[in-house]
Amino acid sequence: MLYEPGEIRTSESQLQIIFKQLRTVCLLGGWATYCIVNNNFERASGRRYIGSRDIDIGFHIDMNWNEAQLGESGFITAIKTIEKMGFRSVGFRLVKDFNLDTGEELLPEESAKLPLYQVFQLYIDPVVDHIHPKMQDLVGFVPIDEPLLSLVFQGKMYTMTPLYGKRVMLPKPHVLLAMKLNSAPKRDRENKRIKDIADIYALLWYSDTALPRLKRQLFSIYPEKQVRKTIESFTEEDITRVSNAIGVSTQEISRVLELTRP
Repeated sequence: MLYEPGEIRTSESQLQIIFKQLRTVCLLGGWATYCIVNNNFERASGRRYIGSRDIDIGFHIDMNWNEAQLGESGFITAIKTIEKMGFRSVGFRLVKDFNLDTGEELLPEESAKLPLYQVFQLYIDPVVDHIHPKMQDLVGFVPIDEPLLSLVFQGKMYTMTPLYGKRVMLPKPHVLLAMKLNSAPKRDRENKRIKDIADIYALLWYSDTALPRLKRQLFSIYPEKQVRKTIESFTEEDITRVSNAIGVSTQEISRVLELTRP
């Protein structure tokens, strides 16, 4: 099991609250994958696709903005809003503690009194398409940058999807797939790598885009050589752990990944 059920429940609950607070949301990462593939996965397997532990939200940054324009941007506004919700900055992330069993919010001093296994730290990762030189001055940290996000915001490669009572931006499946292929080899935490591989498989097989078309779209924005290199880096142990996490046989996962090779 990659995540405890309580972690996913709390993350999804907070995701709904965040949606209501922010003006526009571009959902990325594991929750975006879930929203894209879950209906088809559930129809095929009879169970929900695995959710996510962290929450990734994307923002557009125009490098020509002056400091005042950056200060009024959706990115800065969202950071301030999320901080007002009780999340605190830790490096390039925002975090809040919860009781794993009850989902109750915890202050840092309350977390310190509980055993570690009872505390769930929910991280929000703001992701931008470009790093503006004034970001550090305005928010106190430099966020993760993902250049492929420019395809979402400037290339209009997204859909507006109703989620939890709000219309949310989701990257097109091939763009999110490219992001996952980009991040998987760089993961320094094994569970995040396994989740990326699971999401790559799920996006390939359970999005609404047929695999041949999805491959063509993917190869139009991401090097075929890199796709091959990344998929070849997945080990048998990786595939076994993915199988255990999502309840799909190792043979099926390997077959779908093999179909993706150029």
